[in-house]
Amino acid sequence: MNNTKKIRVLITYIESGMGHIVSARAISDALRSKYNDSFEVIEKHVLRDSDSDILKKYERFLVSEVKKHSLLPGYCALQMASMHLFGSKNTLRFVHNCVYKKQTLALLDEYKKYNPDIIVCTHYFCLFAANEYRNKISPNTLVVNYCPDNNVHGWWDNRADRLYTNNPKATADAYKQKFTKDQVLEAFYPVRDSVLNVTESKTYYREKFGLPQDSFTIVVANGLYAFNKTKRICNEIMKSDKPITLCILASSSKKIKNYFDSITLNVKPNITLKTFGYLENAPELYAAADLFLTKGGPNAILDSVTVGTPVLVDFCASPIERSTTKLFVHNKGCGLEIKTAKGIRAKIEEFATNPNTLDHYKEATMFFDKSKNGALTIADDIYKLSVDKFGLKINADSLV
Repeated sequence: MNNTKKIRVLITYIESGMGHIVSARAISDALRSKYNDSFEVIEKHVLRDSDSDILKKYERFLVSEVKKHSLLPGYCALQMASMHLFGSKNTLRFVHNCVYKKQTLALLDEYKKYNPDIIVCTHYFCLFAANEYRNKISPNTLVVNYCPDNNVHGWWDNRADRLYTNNPKATADAYKQKFTKDQVLEAFYPVRDSVLNVTESKTYYREKFGLPQDSFTIVVANGLYAFNKTKRICNEIMKSDKPITLCILASSSKKIKNYFDSITLNVKPNITLKTFGYLENAPELYAAADLFLTKGGPNAILDSVTVGTPVLVDFCASPIERSTTKLFVHNKGCGLEIKTAKGIRAKIEEFATNPNTLDHYKEATMFFDKSKNGALTIADDIYKLSVDKFGLKINADSLV
C-alpha cells in the first residue's frame, strides 16, 4: 500500500444505549488528535443514516428493545439467557444469518459504500457484520471492537482482530468467550473530549447553568424510557423541606421534558426545578451537581465519575447494568444504590443536611485518572496494528 494514502477508518455508530455512541466518539477523537496524518476517519450512524429502510427499521427495533429493558423487569436477563440457548456463538450466527439475515446483508452493503481499511465497532451487531464483511468481501480489512460494558457477554464475536476491554473482570470474561490473549487488549476507560474538557469548578458550572450556589444539587437521568420511574422518584424528592435543586436531564424524551416543564412553577419555594433536553455538554451539568441520580448505565456512570461527582443508582435494567453498578458503586465506592423513592429522598435529605457525608464518595471517584484515557491507548494500538497490516511507516514520536 502506498504510504502517502491515508488508511480509511470507519467508526460505526449505532443507537442501542448511548454507551455505544460515546465510546465510539472517544476513539474517533483520539484517532483524529494523534493520527490525523495517517488515518481518514469516517464516522457514520450505519443504521439510522443508511439509505436502507431495512437498517433504519432495525435500529428502531433495537431502541424498542432497550425501552423494554427499562419497562419490563427481567426482560433483558431473559434475552441474555437465550443468547446461550445453543451456545452463545452458535446462537449469534443463527440469529444474524437466519432470523436477521436481511439486516446483516444490508449492513454488509453499507460497509461496502465506505470501502474501509479498518472497521471500529462498539456494538455486537456491527462487530458480527464487520467480521462477515472481512471474511466474505474484503479479506484485508482490520476489524477492532471496544466493549463499552464492564463485562463481556457471549455475543461479542471472537473472530475480531482485536477486542478492547476496560477492566480485569471484562478481560477475564473475554477469555471465557474464547478470545485469545493475542486478540485482547485491556485499556482504561475511553473518554471523549467533551468530558475531558470539564475542568472548571462546581461554582463555575452552576453559574453557567443558572443554578443556585447554596442548594444541594442533583442531576437526574434515568434514560429515555424510564418516565414513570423518574416521575415517581422526583415527585418524592420534591416533598422535602430541604433546599434542593433538581436538574432533570430528559435528553430526547419529550414526555419527560414536557411533564417537568409543566410543574416547574408549582414546586415548593425550597425546591429549584430545572429541565434540560439533549445536552451535548451534559458532563458539565454533572460537574455542577453534588450527586448524579441514574440507572446503572455504563456511560452515564462513567461520565459522572470522570468529572468527580458521586452517583446514586436507583435501578438496573439488565445484567450489564448490574455489573456496572457492582464495579463502580460496590467495589470502587463511587456512590450508592437505593431502589425505593422514599429511601432515595431520605438519603438526599441526609446529604443536604450534612454535605460532608458525601466526601468519601467524592474521594473514591479520584481512581479515575484522566491522563489514562483509554481512547488514546486504543488509538495507539490501532496505529500499531496498521503498521503491521498496511505497512504504515511508524512515527515513534506519536506513540509517546
